[in-house]
Amino acid sequence: MLAFKRLSEPMEPLGVEETKSTESQHVEDTKPTFRKLLPIKAHYLMIFGGSSAIYPYIYIYAKQLGITADVIGYITAFLWCSTVITRPILGGLADHFQKFKLVLVSMLMISISTDLGLSFIPQPPQDTTSNSTTNTSVVCFQNNSYQTQYDTDACSSRCALKCIFSCSLCEKYDDACVGSNSSYFVQFGYLEDSSICVENRIAKCVKDAVKIGCNSTNANSTTDDTPVMQNAPLQVGLFTTFAIFFFICQTTVESITDAACGNTLGEEMELFGRQRMFGTIGWGIFSLVAGSLNHLFSKSSNVVNYAPGFYMSVIFYSLDVFVLLKLNLKFPKSPSNIFKDVGSLLLKPKILLFILQVVAIGLIRGVFNTYVLWYLESLGANPLLLGSVTSVQSFLGEVPFLFFSGWIIRKMGHLNVFTMSFVAHGLRFFAYSFLGNPWWSLAVEVLQGPSFGSFYAALTSYAKLVAPKGAEATVQGISLAALEGLGTGVGSLIGGYWVHNYGGRSAFFYTGIMSIVFGMFSCVISGLTSCKVIK
Repeated sequence: MLAFKRLSEPMEPLGVEETKSTESQHVEDTKPTFRKLLPIKAHYLMIFGGSSAIYPYIYIYAKQLGITADVIGYITAFLWCSTVITRPILGGLADHFQKFKLVLVSMLMISISTDLGLSFIPQPPQDTTSNSTTNTSVVCFQNNSYQTQYDTDACSSRCALKCIFSCSLCEKYDDACVGSNSSYFVQFGYLEDSSICVENRIAKCVKDAVKIGCNSTNANSTTDDTPVMQNAPLQVGLFTTFAIFFFICQTTVESITDAACGNTLGEEMELFGRQRMFGTIGWGIFSLVAGSLNHLFSKSSNVVNYAPGFYMSVIFYSLDVFVLLKLNLKFPKSPSNIFKDVGSLLLKPKILLFILQVVAIGLIRGVFNTYVLWYLESLGANPLLLGSVTSVQSFLGEVPFLFFSGWIIRKMGHLNVFTMSFVAHGLRFFAYSFLGNPWWSLAVEVLQGPSFGSFYAALTSYAKLVAPKGAEATVQGISLAALEGLGTGVGSLIGGYWVHNYGGRSAFFYTGIMSIVFGMFSCVISGLTSCKVIK
């Protein structure tokens, strides 16, 4: 009976055990481990380390070239909006032809060329439109001391606002200015008609004032150090040309890298933040190094030398080319109707509202990223402090929230993380609008974590979740184009207008209000989506 029972039991087909063992081994081999993810971590470190030496300083570098805040807004809007087209197209071509390494290496090589091009833009010519004597005076306005250069002939007319060539911040809360009975006073001879005229002239130019080491001995004397021409055509043209290629290349690399990381992680997408975190680490370390080098090489001059940061970026991009050759990029074969699949996805109400929220966050980030260092510099921040700000953003803000982003997304949900980002941005802008001492910005930048760190991880994982198979790079490109293309472009344009016409303090206050309003709408969308009202 025992023998019969054994014979009657169903037998496994020959080779099944070996097949199960092979499948188990295959699953084990494809499971992401620290060693297998090491190349993607190194790539994030290199690409963001190189970008951190340029991107945070590119707008104040443009300011030094004589480009005004409103024109910077126009240029930045054009740069970011161009990536709305290039990101999905380049991502779609990479998906279609499966040539991801070729695209990434090409983008890095172009980045190196444009990086060097930006560093060699000459300073604009001096403004020689007036043959009149140029006088320099140190004056006080609202407890701050400013050095002004003005045309003595033009200032002789009553309340002439155009007579001032430049206005540079000497000291914030200068001891000589604090406690004075008037909102201004003349330390050296200043040709003026009335107190109102002087106050209007100074108020007109302090919005874009750059902190310099003022020397009172050169005041009230004829000087040949006339200010550079604002918005000189050559400088505007060269800066725009090199910057647009730089932005297109960097945004394309970012989109494809995020998609590649998501495909490598597979079902363990919650680990994305821990990979992207290495990019933040690179950004935090090397932005501080770049700021320190810029500060070190600028000690003997009133003009900040940004060349060390540009050259440091070239080194990191060159190293990243070798890292890419070792990178194992895994993408599923794209479907033949990839653009049709993605197009039908974008017609869903839930996805459309998701894209609109991403655009809104990009808008407020456009104001912040373009003008935060510009604003801090006007408050008297030196290059070392500017580099320290980006480091605090990274290590005390982004890194913790990226590391725990998987847990945060599980507990809150993707859309609630978006709402948290709006609220954190609003608090951040309000804090800056009341800021007096620029060193307090280091404490404010802890809010970088909830405003961007966890949000970016939620954005990437959600895009991976909804993307059709084989179209991950395309959908990733669309979502990041909405964030850093359309959203940031419009935000830069609005911010440029506000900063130029109302000053950085007012611009940040208005953006804080806008962010809180967006947060309210985001909360409503999240609730309706959770209740299946929006599908």
